[in-house]
Amino acid sequence: MTTALIMCGGADEKWTNLGGEGRRHFQLIDGERLIDRQIRQLRARGVTDIGIIAPPEINAYSIRGVFRVEPRFAEWGHECLNGQAYWPADDRLLQIFGDTIFTEAAMDLTVRAYPGFKMIGRHNPGGVSPYGELFAVNVPPGGGPAWAGALRLGFRLKARGIIRRAGSWEGYRIMAGATGRTVHHHRLYRRFFVDVIDGTDDFDTPEQYAAMLELVARTPGFRP
Repeated sequence: MTTALIMCGGADEKWTNLGGEGRRHFQLIDGERLIDRQIRQLRARGVTDIGIIAPPEINAYSIRGVFRVEPRFAEWGHECLNGQAYWPADDRLLQIFGDTIFTEAAMDLTVRAYPGFKMIGRHNPGGVSPYGELFAVNVPPGGGPAWAGALRLGFRLKARGIIRRAGSWEGYRIMAGATGRTVHHHRLYRRFFVDVIDGTDDFDTPEQYAAMLELVARTPGFRP
């Protein structure tokens, strides 16, 4: 069994400060809210144990058949540590970044049963976001403590001034064996990374959202 946690626990200040209205997870993709789109894609692939990590006061995240998780951490970099009480000990955990617009093929790759830890994302800049982006995390059965430990080690390295930032990218590199200052180096560890280069992306600004809508409209892979 797979438990999928969709991560929407941040304040989304970056989006609103850049001129966006509402929250990114409620923006429409082909007339469907992004959060509803992700849930539909997961369910279509047999993932039914789905939770949303989101601020409890926002009722729009309440969706039938999906459980709610109150975030413990709202600051950037800590999103993957939220909802640990719901991490399965003996089953697989999928952490889905709630601002990602997946193609159908990318969601197939995300839901695929991997035997070990995998970060699903795009290592290089894409057509919408000019940076590498992370879309999901595959944590195998029993792998939760190691993943949480890698994230916390990244935070300690940042606190000691060894690296400049700590978050999901740094946790992934630690899981892949990076140590010390190499944790900050943007290197592809192929054994631990599923590189998705089919247009799947997230968006941070209204301009990027508009670009994503254009990409979705002209790319058949975004539709079932």
